[in-house]
Amino acid sequence: MLLSVLVNIPLVCVVGLGVVTLLLLLYYFALYGRFVFRKEKKPVPVDDLPPVSVVLTAHDESHLLIKSLPVLLSQDYPNYEVVVVNDNSIDETADLVNEFKNNYPYLHYVDLTSSISNIRGRKFPLALGIKAAKNEIVVLTDASSIPASPYWLQHIAGRFTRKTRVVFGGVSVVRKSGFLNELMRYDAVRNMVIAFSYTLAGMPVMANGRNLAYTRSLFLKNKEKFVSQPRMPYGDDDIFMNQVATSTSCDVAPDADALVSQTGLTPSRWLQQKKASFVTRSYYTTGSRLLLKLYNLLALLFYAALVCVIVFCLRDFVLLGVGIGIAVLKIAAQHFVFGKACKKINEKGLTPFLLFYDMVFAFLNPFLNFLSKFEKRKWR
Repeated sequence: MLLSVLVNIPLVCVVGLGVVTLLLLLYYFALYGRFVFRKEKKPVPVDDLPPVSVVLTAHDESHLLIKSLPVLLSQDYPNYEVVVVNDNSIDETADLVNEFKNNYPYLHYVDLTSSISNIRGRKFPLALGIKAAKNEIVVLTDASSIPASPYWLQHIAGRFTRKTRVVFGGVSVVRKSGFLNELMRYDAVRNMVIAFSYTLAGMPVMANGRNLAYTRSLFLKNKEKFVSQPRMPYGDDDIFMNQVATSTSCDVAPDADALVSQTGLTPSRWLQQKKASFVTRSYYTTGSRLLLKLYNLLALLFYAALVCVIVFCLRDFVLLGVGIGIAVLKIAAQHFVFGKACKKINEKGLTPFLLFYDMVFAFLNPFLNFLSKFEKRKWR
């Protein structure tokens, strides 16, 4: 009996690799394909665009605002305002914003001082900014985010229709030299593919408050849910959207001109955000949470099964060939789908190394997920 089991180990390895690959192909084409292969809508005429309020909070980030505000205030958009909430900053934020106000009358300043509230975190200042906004459509961003083009608002606001209440935008990482920067850029693309695909599949997850828009009425109607969320350093937008967004109320803006670039992102801060994102997912709805976990598990199992095939099928060239063929199929499909996604959002330089990045994250994500169990859940 034992001998029979040992003889069948090579076959079991190949079959296991095949099952894992089949499930991954379903992710690539049935789920991620909803975004990657979707034909995007034609831009809305400028005259038909609705009024928009851009809202951001800043806490001692004048060094970032001096770069992002000029771009935010120079959008090619017919009717919009920018609301900056100063969250108890002790740097030059107040002076900087007031100086910009002299040249941009549609810049509105909300000064949050300690005498108003001692509540720490982003929720309270963000709620004040949305309340101060005069337009129905609110676009969220932050001081570290710079729109990719002057047409950013056109692409975001143009996605709102009679039924649309939420629009997900993408966040990229500024391209620099170095291996870690490449990993962060790939991770940003991967997050965009997941966020856009799940949203189009009716399961809005991974909302990013650096580029997220929803109606003011939706927020005010559900502000209790927003306030009652757990205090977390990252991911409050994910939880809020997971609670209030529906399959028919959401759309995505994947155009390259609709992206914002996150500046000032260091490897250590990126790792903190990654660990915090795993904590956030525990608050997602059951279906989306399980699908995300399964994908990370399958990504790891694929390489484990491939190693087993190579080790146990060395003397069986037929099974070894079948196993290698299955692996090549998976790699080619992944390269095709993610390569097309990179092209769609105009993210250059990542495609040749997609396999390597996938291998890194197949092992890195479970490790960070484990470390997240020991994270101190505090706001700042």
